Amino acid sequence: MTKHKHAELMMQYAQDALETERPWERWEFKTKMEKWLSCGSQIIWQPEWEYRRNIKTININGFDVPEPMQEAPRVGTRYYYVSFSNKDLVDSFKWDGNAFDRALMKTGTCHSTKKTAEIHAKALLSFTEQK
Repeated sequence: MTKHKHAELMMQYAQDALETERPWERWEFKTKMEKWLSCGSQIIWQPEWEYRRNIKTININGFDVPEPMQEAPRVGTRYYYVSFSNKDLVDSFKWDGNAFDRALMKTGTCHSTKKTAEIHAKALLSFTEQK
């Protein structure tokens, strides 16, 4: 017997349903050719569609920034962090769990993707941007 394609996501959705009467507001779906869309009602879990929880964001000076990493990744996992000394505003390392990794994590600027770290850097720069 095989499990449903979306079984793990269904479990997350059930957890959301324990916390709110409108759990679908925390979710998005995508058909084959569309972009991600917010769920407007109960999810029907179409096997050919994709589902995900909304990306959690923080607000920095009016910018919705994907939430930085909250927990240390597994050893060997590449992570990205805001680095104003780099022309791309982002640098990366593989997580080792050493003092440097832990210090960066405490800054709240570490992300699992380069793109989200770039968004974070640009939001921070908006405080001092010359117009």
